[in-house]
Order: sequence, then structure tokens, then C-alpha cells
Amino acid sequence: MPSTLTIAQLNNNPSPRQIIIVGGGIVGAALAFHLSKAQTENHIILIDKSLETLLGSTGHAPGFVGQLNESPVLTRLAKDTVQDYLTIPGGFETVGGLELSSTPPGLETLTRRQRIAQEAGLPAELLTPEAAASLAPDFIDANSIKHCLHFPSDGTANAGVITSYYVDQARTRGVDFLEAAVTGFATTIENETSKIAAIKTASGDINSEGSTVILATGIWTSSLISNGSTPVTQLPIPIVPVAHPYTFTPARTRRVGAPYPFVRWLDHHVYARDHDDRDGLGSYDHPPMQLDPTESAIGAWPSSFDQVLSEACSNLKNKTEFQVQGQNMETEEPWVADKPFNGIFSVTPDNLPFTGRVPDVANLWLAAAIWVTTAAGTAKLLAREILDDGENATTSEDKALLDALHPARFQGVEADLLLRQSLSKYNDIYNRET
Repeated sequence: MPSTLTIAQLNNNPSPRQIIIVGGGIVGAALAFHLSKAQTENHIILIDKSLETLLGSTGHAPGFVGQLNESPVLTRLAKDTVQDYLTIPGGFETVGGLELSSTPPGLETLTRRQRIAQEAGLPAELLTPEAAASLAPDFIDANSIKHCLHFPSDGTANAGVITSYYVDQARTRGVDFLEAAVTGFATTIENETSKIAAIKTASGDINSEGSTVILATGIWTSSLISNGSTPVTQLPIPIVPVAHPYTFTPARTRRVGAPYPFVRWLDHHVYARDHDDRDGLGSYDHPPMQLDPTESAIGAWPSSFDQVLSEACSNLKNKTEFQVQGQNMETEEPWVADKPFNGIFSVTPDNLPFTGRVPDVANLWLAAAIWVTTAAGTAKLLAREILDDGENATTSEDKALLDALHPARFQGVEADLLLRQSLSKYNDIYNRET
């Protein structure tokens, strides 16, 4: 999709009610869509360095939307997200989710999660190993597992389809799109409070004096916030990009019958899904690895990930079908999308996103470290907070959610501790008991 305006046009014709969203992945697109639905005079502009190709985490997300999280905040946002995705043609498929274990602690975890799910209004049923295996017979050997929990209302999201839908709908409602690589910010001080006066891009500066600026920049948020030697905010915003291995089977004929549910092996921190014409598998069972992303959310392949995937595949019945040797980006370009890859995403000290206004920067808001699982729910929440009038007024539940996601929640905590806490959460993404 081409830009609908230029930097010169934007600077020469500033709107008194201008909202600039930086980042065009699923979060930024959802924000543009939900902000544009309101009957206001806001001029909404979405900026991304690539309007044609999804270069961020949205472009390679596994797509699982498991609504139950042991954080009630994330459960609420995931449920709201599913309700949004279900309205998008081809955006969400309710295939269900399975959690498997073979240990007594695993049974305790699954029993507890069934209770929490029921309290949250989510269907969840303990199944026999045979019943679980019948739902994904190529993945699951009934003799290798003992305990199974089924979440029938969970599913898989097609992040590309969803993002395109939000973009198209926002564009029809007057949202403008600008392709430009944001490199940093120029700030000024007004009434003892900092303000973003200009958004720096590789194509020139954008005047943002009278604008609301929202960063929906995922894995690049921390580097943009640091702004070289002049941080935009004095608050710690610990959003840590990490490496993550994912692989596929070779292409195959699509299975007959119902698609497989998303399957998670809790004891081994491994998950797998049916991608229609191939299967996919990922693992969190390795030491967390911090990365510094550059052009895209695909990182160089650590050789240690070959062994990580080899061990992960051993849990599946069709273990021999998965590819485990990753590509060397220095010698095997261009990247092959159906081969093992290192997909970068963000972790935080509490596994929660950063959503809301940055209190020491008058016109800056964050919508970052948000997964596909909670993207739409979080975007709707933030849109209500920004608009906060009439039918878009925030509720007491909204305010409780925003308090939990507040960008200032780690104020006063040492950066080294926040980094260690963030990395430690990598192995706890799916509530693994440690």
C-alpha cells in the first residue's frame, strides 16, 4: 500500500487534533481502526518503515490465541481480542487449544487452570489421553501423556489478514498512511514537562508539536525510547527483545476433517500447530537470549537452536517430519519463509504490555510489548482512554486494566534488575511451573 501523504504535506498542513501512530503491525493497525471508528475530528496518521511488508513480530507470529492467562488482566484483554477477531473474515479460526502433561505437578497445574478458566467464563475440560490424541493424532501419542486440558474456544489468528483488514477499514475512514523509517525524536520542555516536538525519520523530520504520539513499535520500542544519548523519558521502559526458534514440516496435502487444535506440552515448554499445508513447532526450553533487532524481527540463527528444536520435536508423534537445522543468514539469503527461523519478540518484567500515557512526556503514549493474543483488546482499551468521551468513555474496569499496564509502573527500579526479571519471564511465557 502506498503512502497517502508526504512529510512535507503533513508539516505544511498540521491538524489541531492530530494523532500519530508509529508502527504498522497488528497493534498499530488495530489502534488506527478503533480510533477512526469514533465520530471525531481527529486526523490519524500511521507511520511505518514498510507499508507493504510486515517486518515486525506480527509478520511471523505463531498465531495462537489462548485466552486463559494466570494474569486476569491478560485474560480480559485476550477475551476482548477474540471477540474482535471473530468479526474479521478469515481472521480467526476456533480450533481450540490443548495443554498436555505427564507429571503430578502438571496435573495440579491443569486442574488449577481449569478452575481459573471456569471462573473467567471460559470453557475448559479435562480429557483422557485417548480423547486428546484423537484431536491431533499426528502430534500426540496417547501413551506418552497422562493429563490433558482442552480449551474449545481458543484458536489461531491470521495476523496478516487481521492487520490488512484493520488497515483497509481505517483507510476508508480517512486515516492517512506514511511510509518512513522513524529513527528518533526531538523533545522540548514546556511547563517543566517534556514534549515530543518532532519525529525524526530517514526521510526528514515530522513536526509533532500539537500531536498525540503513540508508539506501537514492538521490539524497537526500547531503542527508540533511548533516543541515542538523550532518552525521551526518564522512566524505565523495560521492553527486551529476545530470540525464539520456530520450525516447520515440509509442505503436505491438507488434512481432511477438522483442523488440529494448538497443542502445548507443558512439561517441555514446546508447542505445535497445524498451518493447513504444513505443521509448525516452537520451543521456549532454552536459556533466554537478548537481541538487538535491526531491519526486521527475524534474527540470525544461533547454532544452539538446532539442538533445541531437535529436543522439542522428540515430544511429537510426527517428530521426524520437522526441520531442525536453521539457516545461516550470511550465506543463505534470501530468507526462506518455510524453514526454521529465529523470530524476535519482546518480554517485560511482569509479562504485561506497556499501555497508556507516559507521564513525564506530555504527548507520548505507549502500546508496546503486545502480542497478537491481546492486540485488539489492548488497542480498544487504549482508544477509549485517548478519546474518553461519550460512548468511548473509560469504565472502572478499563481504569483497573490501565493501572496494571501503566508505563510508569517500574519507576525507581534498577535497570539491571528489570533486565534480569524480563529475561527470566521468557521461560514462563505459558505459565510453566518452575
